[in-house]
Amino acid sequence: MTSRVPVLLFHGLTGAPAELQAVSRHLRRAGYEVETPMLRGHGVDEATLLKTGWRDWTAGAEEELLRLTADGGQAIVGGLSMGAVLGFWLAQKHPDRVKAVVSLAATMRYDGWVVPPGVWFMPYGRHVPILNRWRFKERPPYGIKDERLRARVEEMMFSGSIKDAGLPYMPGISLVENLDLVKRVERDLEKVVAPVFICHAVEDDITHIRNAQRMAEKVRGPVRTLWLEDSYHLVTVDRERSKVAQAVLDFCNDICAGVELTRRAA
Repeated sequence: MTSRVPVLLFHGLTGAPAELQAVSRHLRRAGYEVETPMLRGHGVDEATLLKTGWRDWTAGAEEELLRLTADGGQAIVGGLSMGAVLGFWLAQKHPDRVKAVVSLAATMRYDGWVVPPGVWFMPYGRHVPILNRWRFKERPPYGIKDERLRARVEEMMFSGSIKDAGLPYMPGISLVENLDLVKRVERDLEKVVAPVFICHAVEDDITHIRNAQRMAEKVRGPVRTLWLEDSYHLVTVDRERSKVAQAVLDFCNDICAGVELTRRAA
């Protein structure tokens, strides 16, 4: 019988654990212990989020990993968007505790077709007061290609249900903190020696698929990829969420069974 290891998944910046429900539920039904914690500063309001930055988010992620592996074991880590970046950060810092990484629409650059062109300037203006007060309002299609799903998510986002749907906008200073984290993680991607599953939408509206392709080339561990043709950024919520959930389960099963991975596109 295959020995399953725990799975630790993180949501995206300004998001919530509900983003991961389709994947986490599928894994639990297969017998996995799955944790999807709320990141520090999230799930309350903007003021609470602004009290935190990338050091708080990584510290919280590290605390969860150390707790899950306190018995000397390992865990599969990863998540959606910034949550995937946190998974890579853990794999770099704790290679002995990370068995594999699940990267779902990792946001290494905000260069998707819906992103305002001025976002690239944010890291250079973090000390400019007007930029510190800037907010990037979520705009259609909200990372979702399916119109009915998009309407439901939009209603939740703007109804004040922050704990379930996250904030309807991204504070500029939080975006800068995220970009600081990305810079550090991308610089050391070659330190990721664990197997990696990379899932990304060809039409991702937030981060171009070339970022995922570049990531696959930089990490040193074996890579399995899944490119989605009918989704936008929120791959765990959109039309192909069941396909994503099954692919994550297959990857985790192979990792736990000791299957030797080779680069495989799907």
